[in-house]
Amino acid sequence: MPYSADMTTLTGPAAARVSPWALSSFWFGTAFHWLLLLLILMPADVVRFVGEKQKGTYLGLLVGIGAILALVLPPLIGTLSDRLGKRMPFIRWGVSINVIGLVIMGLTSVLLPAAGLTGFWLYLLGFLLVQLGNNVATSPYSALIPELVPQELRGRYSGVMGQLQAVGQLLGAVLAFGLGQLGLPPVISYVLIVAVLVGSAALTLSQVPEPGIKAQPESRPGQHWASFGASLGRALAVVAVLGAGYLLLARAMPGFSLVMAFSLPALVVLAVIVALALERRGAVGMTLHPQLGSRLMTVFLYQPFLWVFITRMLFSLGQYSVQPFLQFYNADVLGQKNPGTATSIMLACIIVGSIVSALIGGRLSDRLGRKPIIYVAGSVMAAAAVLLLFAPSFVAALVIALAFGLGYGAFVSVDWALGSDAMPSATTYARDMGLWHVAFVAPQLSSAPQGFLLDWGNTRGLAQGLPHLGYYIVFGIAAACFMLGVFLVRNIRGVR
Repeated sequence: MPYSADMTTLTGPAAARVSPWALSSFWFGTAFHWLLLLLILMPADVVRFVGEKQKGTYLGLLVGIGAILALVLPPLIGTLSDRLGKRMPFIRWGVSINVIGLVIMGLTSVLLPAAGLTGFWLYLLGFLLVQLGNNVATSPYSALIPELVPQELRGRYSGVMGQLQAVGQLLGAVLAFGLGQLGLPPVISYVLIVAVLVGSAALTLSQVPEPGIKAQPESRPGQHWASFGASLGRALAVVAVLGAGYLLLARAMPGFSLVMAFSLPALVVLAVIVALALERRGAVGMTLHPQLGSRLMTVFLYQPFLWVFITRMLFSLGQYSVQPFLQFYNADVLGQKNPGTATSIMLACIIVGSIVSALIGGRLSDRLGRKPIIYVAGSVMAAAAVLLLFAPSFVAALVIALAFGLGYGAFVSVDWALGSDAMPSATTYARDMGLWHVAFVAPQLSSAPQGFLLDWGNTRGLAQGLPHLGYYIVFGIAAACFMLGVFLVRNIRGVR
């Protein structure tokens, strides 16, 4: 099964017969999985284990550990998949591990709700297996669109992927609401997650062929696995040192969180300046580094990948500057008596908007180019982030949320196609798509300092007669990140 001349996608029967719906079926299952697990089940389960007073601390611990694993694992597992020349076995094994973790979480929440921290630590073990398995499956899986889909069709396929993800999220939200209204036990939700995850993976595995990548030769037996283990150990050691340093500084300096919150915009600007300087000096260009296959960070010397990574991180930073605080926004700014229900309705509007625009945006990008769609979608998202602060009513806010969803759906579908176009080499697709995934996940870690900034701004605003000042700051940062991302997309060379 040969590669095409430009080494960016497979040619022949395998590429021609892949259905976009079958190819992205597993993304539907993972979207359903994470919405129910993160937003519905885990918060409720943590309360049962540790009570109301410590729920924030222990839920934050779960989410934080999950985010760290999602940062470290994808590029390492992607590298292993590239070297072994296999994709589908990783999906099978990953889903199996994921299901085992879900079973442990579900049984622990049902059988040990009164066990306190003992139950919580067992629940954490299940969640670690869920994160491990999901990353084992999705890291190589993310390489399939650039490998199997010709460049001129990637917008359409990415649009289908975005649409299926949004439908999975919407279905998860609707089922959670329905199960809650019926008063059914949480274990039913775990059973549904397993069924949807396994079913969606089975469809992809049965309909999508193994790309047939040539495995890289080993100088000694087990070299690829040994290299993976060593890289994982080094990455976890770095994470541990940085995490310990952050905690020590936060304890020693009462204002450290505020310093971090104000440092985020400065760090973003600094990263952009450094990237521009490297490109001006010729250190970053269109030529592949001779050690691209063996040295991970050399991928950032490839100009399109560098700017796709930076712009995606900017959009994600904008998203996570607003998303975690929507429930507080509904309560404080819009004055909703039931902010949880109001937030659910608002999220449903965003998801519906993204379903509508995902497929349309992807198809248009195949005809008009990726960049024009991102210019429009990112500008709509930035405008919506600002307009939410001036919404005169809840209904008006829902209309703005729908507009944000329209921009977000188009952006997500086109952005995946743009990322696929910017991969430097077909021999490292899974590794590089896994590294690009870091740009999705890393900004989630900004939620803590952004939350501190929100509280600080609101407190200062009340003292100075400026109510909701914290929301103006945080939502303003989101709009600025969206617009800076829109502006910098034009720097990506080699794509329209």
